[in-house]
Amino acid sequence: MNVAVIGTGNIGRTLGRAFARSEMDVRLGSRDPAGSDEAADGSGAQVVTVDEALDGADVVLVAVPGGRVVDFLREHAGALDGTLIIDSANRVGQPVVNSAADVAELVPGARYARAFNSYAWEVFDRPEFNGQRADLIYTSEDADRAVVEQLIEAVGLRPMWLGPGQADVLDTALRLMFSLFTRYGRRTAMRFLTE
Repeated sequence: MNVAVIGTGNIGRTLGRAFARSEMDVRLGSRDPAGSDEAADGSGAQVVTVDEALDGADVVLVAVPGGRVVDFLREHAGALDGTLIIDSANRVGQPVVNSAADVAELVPGARYARAFNSYAWEVFDRPEFNGQRADLIYTSEDADRAVVEQLIEAVGLRPMWLGPGQADVLDTALRLMFSLFTRYGRRTAMRFLTE
């Protein structure tokens, strides 16, 4: 699987490294690849321009600041057409935190999933708590479940699927986690019990 991770900040580089260690072909898209070489950190991921990262990508994980997602979608709509876009960006302080409607409008040929948006990067870096994997809630179309779950498991988390079209529901978990971070710290995660 060819994975483009757009953004080399804490979230993008942590996820990109985890995907690469799971033997996926990972390209970290950066505005300044030369200045972001350390983002790959020997994981096997390549740090390249955004255009190079998108070229031939099957999956595009968007890990740029939430306020930049629309510009990214507009600028790269042609390259994103037909791909699975995983939205991990949060438009903090906005009435709608996810970019589901923007993807539908600006890249109607793309498929949309929402994942990796409700935890701090420290959880992605160390996903186990006392020997137990944390759960990660996500939303996607049924046809994309296997791909999204493969990425979640590559990070070391246990996937919990909400179903399709549930980005707004998923974002309630983000609000909950922000409150918990204040009390318990950024390495706070969830675990669900089911039968």
